[in-house]
Amino acid sequence: MISWLLALAGFALLALAMEEHHAWALGRELERPRQRLYRRLGFGLLALSWVMAVARWGPAVGTVGWCGVLTLAAAPLLLARTYLTPPRRR
Repeated sequence: MISWLLALAGFALLALAMEEHHAWALGRELERPRQRLYRRLGFGLLALSWVMAVARWGPAVGTVGWCGVLTLAAAPLLLARTYLTPPRRR
């Protein structure tokens, strides 16, 4: 569970490090220093998520389990971005 929460937070920060997602989520422009901070923290949290999975299940099973955790952590963000965005006008 902790590994999933860390991965979810890491993916959220990586999404906020992208200009389009940042503007969608927070409604403001993204500054370069903040973008670098979000990226570093996002990758750091993903790495910490892997460490927690390996600590719980060992290196072999933990790495494979972590791949599943990444999928489960990315899914809510993907669904939120897909279904909470108003449709584009043509």
